[in-house]
Amino acid sequence: MKKCLIQIIFLLLVFTAVVCGDTGLVPFVIPSETNPNSVISFEYKPLTANDQLIARDSHFYNKNGDRVRLWGVNLSFGSNLPRKEDAAMVAKRLAAAGVNTVRMHHMDSANFPRGIWDRKTGKTFAPEALDRLDYFIDQLAKHGIYVNLNLHVGREHSSHLGLPKIDETYDKMISIFTPKLIDAQKQYAQDLLGHTNKYRKIRYSDDPAIAIVEITNENSLFMWSAPQVLPNLPDYYAQILQAKFNDWLIKKYRNEANMLKSWTADNEPLGANVLRQYDFSSTQDTSSIEKHWTLEQHSGCKAELKLDNHQGRESLFIKPVKTDNTGWHLQFNQRNLNLIKGKSYTIEFEAVATQPRNIDISVGQAHDPWQNLGFSRQCKLTEQWQNYRYSFTASDNDDNARLNFSFGNDAKEFYLTNIKLYPGVQYNLNPEESLAKKNIKVFANLESRQRLQDRLMFLAETEKEYFDDMYKFIKKDLKCKAMVTGTIVFGPLGLYAQSDMDFIDAHAYWQHPHFPGKPWDSGNWLISQKAMSDYPEQATLPKLAASRLANKPFTVTEYNHPAPLDSQAECVPMIASYGAAQDWDGLWLYTYSHTADSWDRQNLNSYFDIDSNPGKWGFMFSATAIFRDFGIERLKSTYCYDLKNLAKCAQMHHIYNSNMGKMIVQESENNNNIFTDSAIAVNLTSNAIPAKPGQTKINWQVENNNGCYFISGQKAWALSGRAEQIKTATNGKINLDAPGFCAITIVTLDNKAIEQSKKILITACGRCENQNMIFSDDRRTVGVNWGQAPVSIEPVQAKITLPNGKWKCNILKPDGTIKKQFLLQSNILELSPEYQTMWYLLQR
Repeated sequence: MKKCLIQIIFLLLVFTAVVCGDTGLVPFVIPSETNPNSVISFEYKPLTANDQLIARDSHFYNKNGDRVRLWGVNLSFGSNLPRKEDAAMVAKRLAAAGVNTVRMHHMDSANFPRGIWDRKTGKTFAPEALDRLDYFIDQLAKHGIYVNLNLHVGREHSSHLGLPKIDETYDKMISIFTPKLIDAQKQYAQDLLGHTNKYRKIRYSDDPAIAIVEITNENSLFMWSAPQVLPNLPDYYAQILQAKFNDWLIKKYRNEANMLKSWTADNEPLGANVLRQYDFSSTQDTSSIEKHWTLEQHSGCKAELKLDNHQGRESLFIKPVKTDNTGWHLQFNQRNLNLIKGKSYTIEFEAVATQPRNIDISVGQAHDPWQNLGFSRQCKLTEQWQNYRYSFTASDNDDNARLNFSFGNDAKEFYLTNIKLYPGVQYNLNPEESLAKKNIKVFANLESRQRLQDRLMFLAETEKEYFDDMYKFIKKDLKCKAMVTGTIVFGPLGLYAQSDMDFIDAHAYWQHPHFPGKPWDSGNWLISQKAMSDYPEQATLPKLAASRLANKPFTVTEYNHPAPLDSQAECVPMIASYGAAQDWDGLWLYTYSHTADSWDRQNLNSYFDIDSNPGKWGFMFSATAIFRDFGIERLKSTYCYDLKNLAKCAQMHHIYNSNMGKMIVQESENNNNIFTDSAIAVNLTSNAIPAKPGQTKINWQVENNNGCYFISGQKAWALSGRAEQIKTATNGKINLDAPGFCAITIVTLDNKAIEQSKKILITACGRCENQNMIFSDDRRTVGVNWGQAPVSIEPVQAKITLPNGKWKCNILKPDGTIKKQFLLQSNILELSPEYQTMWYLLQR
C-alpha cells in the first residue's frame, strides 16, 4: 500500500511538472476542426458578385459601397493545395477566427504537391494541382474568404529558358527588365488567370473571390541585394540594362557634351587622406594596425592579419580562417571618421587575391543603428594587383563613421594596401565610354551627384515601366477584375515605381531568423531575444507606416515575430492594433502553414507557421474585432510628407535608402512621436485626400529598457510589455503579477464601446513553446530541437478592472467552448494560471 501511495504521489508530481512545472507553461492546443459550440467563433457569409472589391478614395469597397478591411494569413507552398477532404475544414477554421482573406504564396516555386507545376515536365500545370486549387478557392469563397493570388514568387524562368544565373534567387531584379523573362511571366499570368474554375464555373480573372493579384514578390531594382548584384550582372543581363540606360541618356541629354557638362559640374579638388594609417609597411609591428584598424569576427568566424611584402608591394595579408555564407561576419574597418552630409568623397585602395573572389566595401555608421552613409559596393578581386577607386556622396553627418571591408563569406586570402579616403572628387568618363557608342555604364566607380541622380531615376523609370506594363496586361489584355499591385515598397523610388498600382503593399518581420552558415539551414540559425515593445526606435511598425502612399489603399501582406521568440505573443496584437490606428486596408500574417498534410499538428514546427501556434492564432479572434471590424479607430491626426516628384524621390532615396521611417522623422524636424501621434502617408501628387480624424491613442513608453506598447480605442485595447510599465500605462486598470512580459487584448464582441458592452473577450499570453524544446544558453536558437506536442502557453496572472456591472466570467477551453463559469463579486477580474487558458469571455 505504501509503495502504491508513493507511486501515486510520484505520478502526480510528474503530471504537475508537465502541466505547469518549472517553466510555468500549460498545454493549449487549438484544434484544427472548429467546434460548432465555440462561443467566440465569427459568423460568415458566402461571397457573391456584390462582394467584388474595388479600390477608391484610399480604401477597399465592395459593390454595395461598404468599406472592407482584409484580415488574413498567407498559405505557402503545399498548403495552397489541400486535399479535397481537408479544404472545407481549413476554410471553416479560418472563417471562424474572422479571417476573410488568404494570400496564395510560393505556389509557383515547386512541382506538385508542393506547388502547381507538373512533376514530369516542370513546365505545365499539374492537373491535380489545378483541381485542388479550384476546389479550395470554391470552399474559401463559400466561407466568405477572398483570395490574393501571387503570380511570380519563386519560379526561376531563367533556368527553363537556358539563361545565365545571377547572385540572387528567383530571378529577382533581372525579371524586371529582361524581355524573355517578362514574356514568361505574362504567359504564366495568362495560363492561371485565364483558367476557368470548374467548381465555380468562372474564370479566375472574373471571379469576385479572386480579390487581389500580386505581380511579383519582394522584387525591385532597389531591393536589399541590388547594390551588390546589379553592378556585377552576367553580360547577357548587363548589356540589356546598359542599352536601356544609354537610350534614356540620349533622350535626356541628346549628346555627350551636354551629359558631361552636367555630370562634371560638381567636381571638387581632392583633399588630404583622412585615414590614420593607409599603407602597411612590413617593417612595422602587427600590433600597430590595431591602433587604427579593427578586425571584427562574428558568429565563430575567424581571420588572421599579417604584414607582408607581396609581389614587391608592402601590404596587409588577410587570411580568413573560418568563414560561413555571411560577409559581415568578418570585417576590417577604420572608425571615428568624420563625414559631412552632401559632401563628395573618393575611396582608393590596391588589392590582390590568391584566387579570384569578391569583397564588400561600404561606408556607414560605426555605432547603432549601423546605417549606411551613402556607399556600398561589391568589389571583384583578381590574382593581379589592381587599383580601385570609387566615389560617393555622404548621405548624413556623422563623426563616428567607418570605412569597412566585409569578407566572411569566402575563405580565399587577399592583400590590401594604400587605402585612402579623400574629401572631394574628380569625375570623368572612362576612356572606353561613349554615348555615341551607347556603352556608358549604368554603375560607375566614380560617380558624380548628377550621374548618381540619373542612374537612380533611370532605374526607377525602368522599374515603373515594367510594373505599369504588367498591370496593363493583367487588367486590359486579360480583363482581370481583381485589384493589382506590383511588389512591396523599397524606399522612395520603389514607392514611385508602385504609384500607379491599385494599392501599395509592404512586408516586415521583427527579428527574422538569421542563418550564419547556409541560407535557410534548419540546424544553424539565430534570433535575437528582443521584445519589440522594448525597442520602439527599432520597431517595424513606423517603417511600414512610412511606406504608405496618399490616396491609395495600403496593405501589409507579410508580417511576423517568429517563434521561438519569448515575446512572440506581442505580434498579432501589435500589428492589428497599429494597422487599425493607421487606418490600413489589409493585413496578412506569414504564414498559416507550409504543408498540405499536417493540418492536425499540435506543436510549433517552424519560425513562421501560426496554425498550431496559440501565441499567435489565439489572438486572431480579438484581432479580428480590432482590425477587420474597426474596433480601434484611426489616430487623431494625420501627417503627409510631400515627395513631389521623381527627382526628389531620387534625392531622398540616396540619403535614406529604404529607411522611409527615418526619412519621415528627420524631415518632420526629428519628431520621434509622429508615428504614434499621426496616421502617416507620403504624397507624390498635389491632391492628397484629407483623412477624417479618429479617437485612438498610442502610448509607447520605455523605462530602463523595459517597455510597454498600449493602444486604447473605444471598443478595444491592445497592450504588450513589462509589468510595471503596463500598470503605469493603464493607470492601474491592469496589474500584472506574472509573467514578466505578456500581451493582452480587451475587445468587445457586440460592436459597442467597452463602457457599454455586454460581451467582452480578454486574451492574455506570455511565452509559447513546445514540450522539451532545447534552447541554447542565450535562448537564441533551438536548432532542430523543436520538441514535441502539446504546444503550451505561459498563462497570465493579473487583475483587470472592468466597467461597473454584474459580470459573468466564462473560462474558455482551447476549442472556444466554456470550461467554467462564475459570477464576479466586483468589477475586478483575476486572470490566473489555475484556469490554464488564454481566453476569458465576460458577459453582463
